[in-house]
Amino acid sequence: MVPILSAILVMLVSIYLVLGFDKAAVLVQSSVAAGNIPNNKIVSGNKMIPQPTTPKPPNSLGQMAPILTATSSLVKDISSGALLFSKNEHEKIPVASTTKIMTALVGSEYFKSNDILEVKNLVGVSGATMGLILGERLSFRSLLYGMLLNSGNDAAYTIAHNYPGGYKSFVEAMNSKAQEFGLKNTHFDNPAGFDSVNHYSSAYDLSVIATTAAENPQIMRVVGTKEAQVGSANGAEVHNLKNLNKLLSTEGVIGFKTGFTPVAKENFVGLIERDGHRILTVVLGSDDRFGETLKLINWAYANFSWN
Repeated sequence: MVPILSAILVMLVSIYLVLGFDKAAVLVQSSVAAGNIPNNKIVSGNKMIPQPTTPKPPNSLGQMAPILTATSSLVKDISSGALLFSKNEHEKIPVASTTKIMTALVGSEYFKSNDILEVKNLVGVSGATMGLILGERLSFRSLLYGMLLNSGNDAAYTIAHNYPGGYKSFVEAMNSKAQEFGLKNTHFDNPAGFDSVNHYSSAYDLSVIATTAAENPQIMRVVGTKEAQVGSANGAEVHNLKNLNKLLSTEGVIGFKTGFTPVAKENFVGLIERDGHRILTVVLGSDDRFGETLKLINWAYANFSWN
């Protein structure tokens, strides 16, 4: 009996050693194979899978950029994220109603298109409006049109007042989103863009906000609309809206947002696509926001070559 048990024990030890050696060999082979994998590839089974790489910036042809009156401005290539032109792009300055791009973004992350919001408080709301009246109830989508076409300050405040926690919580959410984006030169103290020492951004920071907003299909439909008519939920009120973006009829211009106050001067963030290539322009503190934006657009597409 003892010799039989000994034989079985020897057999089990041998099997363990053999399996252990095979596993070790597999590990060594895997290590060697992994050492030859390029940085932009991963392994799935026995196959090498190419990983996406950041597109290269377009090549400059050396044409001189236009001279602008704008305090701060830039042109960004959307696909690569490269700045094709910049002037004081990190300077903190008032940005007027271009603020509403962030208001639209934060609102869209919480409200659904058909959510009904009530006009609760219009105290202190002046300047451009869509004509809301106290107690009126509208869909969030309707308020987006009123805010981004007519630049309605009343629409921006209505969105903020209906946010969980109210107006103060909405502005806090705007600043939290700015921190999430890593924006170092942006701070909001209202959802409409009224001038304040504590309300500012920069051309670069606005380009980050607008690039993110451009990924939202609902926002893109709104900013690409020239005219619209929206009504209250009960049909009692009708609001005729017209987009203040005068460049929307220009070749390739598909958005975004205007802004103006006497302190901030003329401002415009634009999104353009020509020949399949998208750029974003930001012009802040300008004497001629549309004229200077058009100069940047024409220069960018004439001066840069996308491979």
